[in-house]
Amino acid sequence: MGMKSNLLLGIVIFTSLVSGAQSGAPQSSVASDGSFFGTVRDSANAPLPAAKVSAVNIATNLQREARMVRTGLFGLPFLPNGIYRIHAELPGFQTVIRVEPIDKGPSNVNFWLPAVPAPGPANLGVITGTVRGFDNVSLPKVAITFKNATTGKSQQVMSDARGAFSISDLDAGVFEVVAEREGFQTLRMGDIHLSGKFTAQLHLKLQLVSGRPPTAAR
Repeated sequence: MGMKSNLLLGIVIFTSLVSGAQSGAPQSSVASDGSFFGTVRDSANAPLPAAKVSAVNIATNLQREARMVRTGLFGLPFLPNGIYRIHAELPGFQTVIRVEPIDKGPSNVNFWLPAVPAPGPANLGVITGTVRGFDNVSLPKVAITFKNATTGKSQQVMSDARGAFSISDLDAGVFEVVAEREGFQTLRMGDIHLSGKFTAQLHLKLQLVSGRPPTAAR
């Protein structure tokens, strides 16, 4: 099935997911707001219908939890335009967090959750991820700071030539994440809870300082 067919199928399924919620939403909200839809699967591409998917508006802290169906599909309807961090999590799997902009209309965001690897001897966590622009081009030389509000400890990592990064030896706690690069708007996210010997993924998007308002993620 081609990309266009997948997108059309996703929109049809998304419409069925939110049809119940639509009757309770103001008509002006339906006309002006955007939405996320997608799937949650494991590394073998099997659906994970028990996964929890939630979105937080980075600017306003508005929080929404997705509706899930047995095929691993989810819908997050009627979201005001802005930049969101979207969490997908399930016990036994790595938590994956994506930062995505949203505009009017549906936006497709899919998750693949790897199984949690066997823990090492230390009670410390690892976060890996990527940094891209709103045009989906990889961004190297982005400074990403992880501040643990629980312990007060800060650690920083720089994205490589492919926009990838990895940081280890993180204590469990509540984190604030700051991503900075010259020419781009600084991205700040707080209240990210990670506990135990965690392994998580964090995929960020930065907007140009002179960039246009957020558009739907590709």
